[in-house]
Amino acid sequence: MTTRILCVGDGAVGVDLMSELKPLESLCAEVTIIQDTDSTTLPEYMDRLALVERDGLGAVSPCRGLLDHCGQAHVIVVDGTPVNREVIDNSPNLKLVAVLRGGVENADLDALKERGIPLVHAPQRSADAVADYTVGMMIAENKNIARSHHFIIEGRWRKNYINQDYVHNMRTRTVGIIGFGQIGSRVAKRLSGFDSRIIAYDPFMDAEAIRSAGAEAVSLEELLEQSDFVTLHLRTSQATHHIIDADALAQMKPTAYLINTARSPLVDEEALAEALREHRIGGAAIDVFDAEPLPADHPYLSLDNVTLTPHIAGTCADTWHASVEIGLEELSRYLRGEPFQNRRI
Repeated sequence: MTTRILCVGDGAVGVDLMSELKPLESLCAEVTIIQDTDSTTLPEYMDRLALVERDGLGAVSPCRGLLDHCGQAHVIVVDGTPVNREVIDNSPNLKLVAVLRGGVENADLDALKERGIPLVHAPQRSADAVADYTVGMMIAENKNIARSHHFIIEGRWRKNYINQDYVHNMRTRTVGIIGFGQIGSRVAKRLSGFDSRIIAYDPFMDAEAIRSAGAEAVSLEELLEQSDFVTLHLRTSQATHHIIDADALAQMKPTAYLINTARSPLVDEEALAEALREHRIGGAAIDVFDAEPLPADHPYLSLDNVTLTPHIAGTCADTWHASVEIGLEELSRYLRGEPFQNRRI
């Protein structure tokens, strides 16, 4: 029997990249590739995905091409294109959904569970990109790299900054990693080259697994009190919402830096802005925000101790290629009747 695989290209993983799944046809599959016409550029992709992540699947319309072609598909492969209940209900032959990204907010998990349809994803696709970026953000904020560039563009030659007394080398610093999964563990690996002391808090990971990866397992309170850098690598959930709030910020050193390249809801933005304004912590480097693009009146924009970037930590050409490589391996395993490596449900 031929397995019909329907792939939907978008503004990130386009049709050309999706064509790298064509080798699956050697495993008795028929691969069809279509384009999501609502997501043909990276900005369109990012905007639609941000809407889904913030407001749910109902915030965007389903892909017309997917609805037109899903009826015969055994497998649907997407990156950011929504696989909502309407798509699932119109896919009577559906046996598997593959989402080629770490998050699966663009798939209706409840509808899939009702049908007993598994979903695989690519939790590690952007892990290297985000890990690299996180360490870069630590150094940029501590060493005033972005601020110095900004001042030179303005024609100002400035060498002294408000954190002058606590600009340090990474070798002498303690870095606290909150969330020690695919990204957090990679951050630790990179920091080992700087000889930083690395501590980690992850309520879902065994302490021995953290130690074997080169970090010291500690409580959240210990991490906040001891760290010179606190970096977040958790997914958003009810348990992690505002894990960094006013109380958590009050536990941090007055010279510590907060780094968030993960998800905005992990941090109480109002509390962080106040802590930075009053210099109760040393600084912050932020790549994710409650409202994106950042509003012109956002309090972060008036601060002199924060580095801001427009949600690009995982944006890397290698990320999109990794997505397809992971998807190819998972789908090959499926077609060979082997267990999945990255099954979400």
